[in-house]
Order: sequence, then C-alpha cells, then structure tokens
Amino acid sequence: MELLIVVDSQQNGASNSVRYELDDSVTLGRSLESPVPLDGNGISREHVKLHVESGTLFITDLSSNGTWLNTQRLTRLEAHRVKAGDEIQIPGFKIRISWPEGATAGNSEKKQTAEALETPVPRTATPRFGLALSKFETILSVLALLSLGFVLFYFASS
Repeated sequence: MELLIVVDSQQNGASNSVRYELDDSVTLGRSLESPVPLDGNGISREHVKLHVESGTLFITDLSSNGTWLNTQRLTRLEAHRVKAGDEIQIPGFKIRISWPEGATAGNSEKKQTAEALETPVPRTATPRFGLALSKFETILSVLALLSLGFVLFYFASS
C-alpha cells in the first residue's frame, strides 16, 4: 500500500510530504529510520507505528507523551483504524495520511521512496523562544530571572 504522509510542523509552519510503500509496518518518530524524522520536545524515538492488516491501515501509539487521532487521545499500545481524511497529532506536529482508493497491502516489494513534495521539515529547526522549553524549564527560567532581578535591585539600592 503506497501512503502519502504529510507532516505539518506546528512550531515553525514547515511542511513535508513523503511517499512510502508500506507492506507491513513503519514507525514514525525521532529515529533516523523514520520516513519523516520528527524532531521536537515530546517526540519519542519510536512515537507511533503504522501497520496494515487485511488492507486496512492502523495506528498504534508507542509513546509516553501521547498521540491523538481526530482529537481523541489514543490508548497506548492499542491499534486504532485510520481512515482517509483522519488527522493524527503528536506533540508539535499534525500528520495526514492518504492512499490511493482501492490500494491494498502486500502488492509490491517493500521500499521507501522519500520524495519531498514540499519544503522539508528542518531536522534541527530552532523554534521560537518558549516553544522549545518544557513547563519545568520555563518555570526555572522565570525563577532565575527573578533572582537576578532581586540581586541587581539589592546592589543598586546599596
């Protein structure tokens, strides 16, 4: 089954499209083996698995940070059917997958055709300040700035 995987970055607006010949399964995530390596906070090395059973596409969440299918959070390690037009969300990315009507799995040799159709998602994109920080890192940064402010105020008033 030939898939068209379209990934939109929510951090910098970049988009990447890849055609992938799927006979059995493929994993998307930070791993270099991913047809579209996804780099960002909250992305696991192996975040989601796409697999075909009897010509039907399924998605399984492998991560601890979550995956959403049409706004419903997926149960971890449980397969969910993907239909044409469904939207998959993982932290920082929206993914749409389409395939030719009537396509079935197992009808061709397994191969990856990484054909960029649009601007690729940068692997080391520098997101705007604040988007790349976790909540904990943001709180620590604010506390550090407040502490610095108090120190400067103390020395200025002496």
